[in-house]
Order: sequence, then structure tokens, then C-alpha cells
Amino acid sequence: MEHILIKEKKFESKYAAIRSLSDSTPVADGDSSQDVYEAAVSFGVLKPLLLFAPSHEMVQIY
Repeated sequence: MEHILIKEKKFESKYAAIRSLSDSTPVADGDSSQDVYEAAVSFGVLKPLLLFAPSHEMVQIY
């Protein structure tokens, strides 16, 4: 089963925080997972889900 959470090219090779698996709206992004987490929490998301969006040539399996 394939579930794509982030499709936008602007997130390639970056960390992104989304609200949850059921709401994949990006709330923060950046090069550092710590900075992205802190930005998402300051945005009001208490438990953000952090992801690394691979480049378009790379597949990420989790």
C-alpha cells in the first residue's frame, strides 16, 4: 500500500512537520529536524509528525 504524505517539490530533501497521518497539512519545514519541530510546536501543533521528504530520485520506506 502506498500513502503519499507530501507531494510538493519545495519540500524535497528537507524535514517537514505535519499535523497527523490523517491530516497531512504541512505546518513547518526546514533543514534541521529540531528547528522544524520547534516551529511546528510554536505554530500550535502539540505533537507534530516529523518527516524527511526525499529527493524525487529517492524512495523512502517506513
